[in-house]
Amino acid sequence: MKNKLCFIIPYFGKLPNYFPLFLLSCKYNKDFNWLIFTDDKTRYNYPINVKVIHISFSECQAIIQAKFNFPIALIQPYKLCDLKPMYGYIFEEYITNYKYWGHCDIDTIMGNLGKWLTDEFLEQYDKLFCLGHLTIYRNTVENNRTFMFPYNGKEVYKDVLTTPSIYTFDEVWKDNANICKLFEIYKKKCFTEDLSLNIACAYNKFHRIRFVGRNQSPLLNGYKIENYIKALYLWDKGNLYRYFIQNRQLVHEEFLYMHLQCRKMKMNKDLLEENIDSFKIINDKFTKKDFNEITLKTFPHIKKVGLCWHTQRLLLKKIKRRIKRLLNIENEIR
Repeated sequence: MKNKLCFIIPYFGKLPNYFPLFLLSCKYNKDFNWLIFTDDKTRYNYPINVKVIHISFSECQAIIQAKFNFPIALIQPYKLCDLKPMYGYIFEEYITNYKYWGHCDIDTIMGNLGKWLTDEFLEQYDKLFCLGHLTIYRNTVENNRTFMFPYNGKEVYKDVLTTPSIYTFDEVWKDNANICKLFEIYKKKCFTEDLSLNIACAYNKFHRIRFVGRNQSPLLNGYKIENYIKALYLWDKGNLYRYFIQNRQLVHEEFLYMHLQCRKMKMNKDLLEENIDSFKIINDKFTKKDFNEITLKTFPHIKKVGLCWHTQRLLLKKIKRRIKRLLNIENEIR
């Protein structure tokens, strides 16, 4: 009997400060496994369903290069984003005992995966989701090589592997050739509904950005940013919730996982206690739950937003990159 699903994560460089919370959210998903390749040898309390393999980035480059008979342009670790759909082929020896494999980012907090990803649900599809921060594939020889299939008569994956810059091959983005289009044109069974709590990068406060495919809305095949909701975000014993008040009613939603792309988050040190089983997520930090229950009466008194410099920090980074490019151009002219 094969195991259900293994997520593959190559990550090089210092792991995020809230990586222990990512691991905690994995721990509560006992029917799923994670395989992490990293050069960060910090001692973490890895749960039994998360296996870490310590390798250098150069060793990872060699593993990937050995799978292709032409030179690849994997110069920086960030380029691995483009290679995510290829992991089932590149690391196939590690996933022989799994019916499904996937990739996910570590700037995420997992919710209750088993609530959605049941055996009956997974069996219906060859590929689930179309966003780079979490995608799942049926583990078959053909499926794991679909990235090699021609697109409009061209082997796009060769361009992806020989281009040092980001190609955005791992997800739907504008109208580029990507893995989602390949699975679509080759009539694979795909689930494209977005079940994530994906936080938009362009705001200090939390705004959910959601992918809406044509099968959900014929007029839209792209990303939709929600209006701001004054909400409470809570991870509690493996479940990920959002609470808010609507029409004088307390509403709560549950999500597959939360994605905090490009967002620098603080973390209270008391969250590292071994017996921690819940935490609150506000726009600048993870913190302990500071309430006993959530009701219409208590909700207004629960802190939901912090002082956050996220967008200002992104703007500063953008300015620094522009200055660096200008200096490089000036040096070249000299």
